[in-house]
Amino acid sequence: MSKSPIYRQAQARLKEYIQTHRMRPGDRLPPEAALAEELGVSRLSLREATRSLQTLGVIEARHGNGLFVSSFSFRPIIEQLPYGLADTGARFGEILVAREAMEVGLMAFAAKLSSGPELAECERLAELMGEREAAGLPCPDLDKEFHLQLYRGLGNTLVDQVIETFWELFARLGPNAVAPGERRLAPVHLAIVRALRKGDAELAAAEMRAHFDDVRARTAAIEETAPSAGDDGNRGGGGRT
Repeated sequence: MSKSPIYRQAQARLKEYIQTHRMRPGDRLPPEAALAEELGVSRLSLREATRSLQTLGVIEARHGNGLFVSSFSFRPIIEQLPYGLADTGARFGEILVAREAMEVGLMAFAAKLSSGPELAECERLAELMGEREAAGLPCPDLDKEFHLQLYRGLGNTLVDQVIETFWELFARLGPNAVAPGERRLAPVHLAIVRALRKGDAELAAAEMRAHFDDVRARTAAIEETAPSAGDDGNRGGGGRT
């Protein structure tokens, strides 16, 4: 079996160094010369390793200050996703299933925060959705913020980042992945808020499932009317979820 490239070995040693020294986000790494000697690699190999780890979001370079351990983020993962991810409706369906499973499951935890400020903000956002929809205006920004706010009170940064990642993936699929449909979004979202205000996790989960059933139905509507390959027709609709 052939050995991995030298820079990959340097990359592995650097990650091990960060773990062994229990370095935290924001901690500064030693200067390049000292770090290369510590890891037993050349400075050239170390530079290649640090460049690749910056791309992966493990470390960050601060101009004039050196290298620092980065905070965990899904952003580098999103940026590395292949653009072909959005080529088929099946991909959208897979993402939708994963997102639904997560958000429905989180209702049990969100229901414990029935009096939190985040839920009050969600209610305000849902009411703004109603105003925009009454005026015939789209509200994807309000929709996104609603779903982000819904779980902020949990204080779980991983949950926040995963929800943000799902929205980024939806954006990659384009604004025409979901048909507008006859059902307005404001009542759907308000129903979720009201169930959570009651502290009724089971009802909130049911309302969230109904929300995703509606998204799924509107996705199917787009697929049924989508032009075949080579067709110059345009698909209508808006990606509200």
